[in-house]
Amino acid sequence: MLTFLRDHNYKLSEHVTSNLALAIVTMMSSIFAYGFETSVLSTIQAMDAYEEQFGEWNPKKQVWEFTPSRLAYLNSFPLITYALGVFLASFVGERYGRKTVFISMNSICLVGVIVAYTGRNYTEALVGRLVINIHVGMEAWLVPMWTAEIVPSAIRGSMVGMYAFSHVLAAFIASVITDRTSKIEGQDSWLIPVACMFIFPSTALVFSWLIPESPRWLIRKGKFDKAVDNIYYIRSATKDYAAEEEARLVQEALNDTPTKGKWRELFQGTNNRRTWTGILASVATQITGQAFASNYGTIFLKMLNVMDPFTGTMIKRAGLLLGTIFVITMVDRIGRRNTSIIFGSLTASCLLIMGALGTVTPSNVGLQKGVLAMSIIFPCTYMIGFGSTMQVVKSEIPHTTLRDKSGLVFWTLANLSNFLVTFTLPYLLSAPYANLGARVGLIYGSISVATVVLIFLFVPEMKNRSLEEVNEMFEAKVPAWRAKDFVATGTNAAAIRRLENHERGSVDDKLGGSAVVVHSEEARK
Repeated sequence: MLTFLRDHNYKLSEHVTSNLALAIVTMMSSIFAYGFETSVLSTIQAMDAYEEQFGEWNPKKQVWEFTPSRLAYLNSFPLITYALGVFLASFVGERYGRKTVFISMNSICLVGVIVAYTGRNYTEALVGRLVINIHVGMEAWLVPMWTAEIVPSAIRGSMVGMYAFSHVLAAFIASVITDRTSKIEGQDSWLIPVACMFIFPSTALVFSWLIPESPRWLIRKGKFDKAVDNIYYIRSATKDYAAEEEARLVQEALNDTPTKGKWRELFQGTNNRRTWTGILASVATQITGQAFASNYGTIFLKMLNVMDPFTGTMIKRAGLLLGTIFVITMVDRIGRRNTSIIFGSLTASCLLIMGALGTVTPSNVGLQKGVLAMSIIFPCTYMIGFGSTMQVVKSEIPHTTLRDKSGLVFWTLANLSNFLVTFTLPYLLSAPYANLGARVGLIYGSISVATVVLIFLFVPEMKNRSLEEVNEMFEAKVPAWRAKDFVATGTNAAAIRRLENHERGSVDDKLGGSAVVVHSEEARK
């Protein structure tokens, strides 16, 4: 079947072939599982039936509810197994390839969903989330890296942006389902959306054979012929595509680099700057209010008591979806750097306004509606400025030989940041602890301002550059604010971009020559 698809590959756009599209869609179905289950599990915890099943009785209020401690455990402890998933994916992916990670993580996801569906006490509910988050951690490590390695540089930002789009779209669909089922009396209100979680990992496993192994990983492992075959499979809509030439150029660029993939090299030479910039991008996605927008969004809306929290969650998910669509359509045009600075500033503004409104006493309906408006606008600007765009930066910035190790470091620190924010947020929001309510916006808004400044100073522009050109740019020690004008002089790095993007003429002139064309019969050998 793969041979048939290779021989019947078609151009869907200038840079997307039918085989590449099938691979991306299959990978996105797995991300649907992540987005859907995360949204469902965070939303159903505000349902009365779920609180009655897994919460505790509050004799003062005469209601079943989650205490801040139980809520913190339920949302933060799974981040421990998320870290385990990142480590497991890094170990398996480095040794056995990206495709093995894909199959393993969706199998684990199915086990977690079974536990979550059948669980009937708090411990079992927590265990279900723990297992599911192993899958989420593996997903986070795999998808942006794999996507960045196989797509042409001209659309890398948009395609990596599909990672956020897919899980946000799934979260929006989940919010529609939970909004409807929240009106159902009894346990079916949360059992139905949990049952729907079986769909996406099952679909991903059924079509896993459409996922090609990363050619760059194959080259690093000495499997040159297989890499050529996979490159041709992805790009064979152009029948004379120079697959062997692209593989040779990647191999030569790999041979020429002084970085050999050792752990200590992460913080040596120019890789030190790359690693710390990647850490900034990783942490920025978490400490700028992500948990406030996702894990506790429904709970916060319920506290405001201005509108139905499940309807409000659905509106917020729609805003997140619009944010990811903006990134997909615009990030390769206006760039990662401008996108994050402009919309990161808007995110900080929303949070600071929300926090300022929360300081006004006595509160009234008008103020609460203002807080509600900011809490709904904020997720959209957050997703554009930090959530999705920083995922693109993380996927592009590691050195070719350090991608697996860099991914482990980035996602581990992102997860640690997420754990700290997620665990502490219930105590910041609610009585009898800090009881800040909307005033937490002042905390995350200030952090967002500092993050925007750091992005301006340290995050360079990497749009429309091959991963090998990114290597050359960092080795040239170009300041972040001047990176957009950098032109690679290395023949291999620029030629890889030219081949990936099907560029002609102008690049050849800059290089003073052209790459060798290898016709389809040679590429298939």
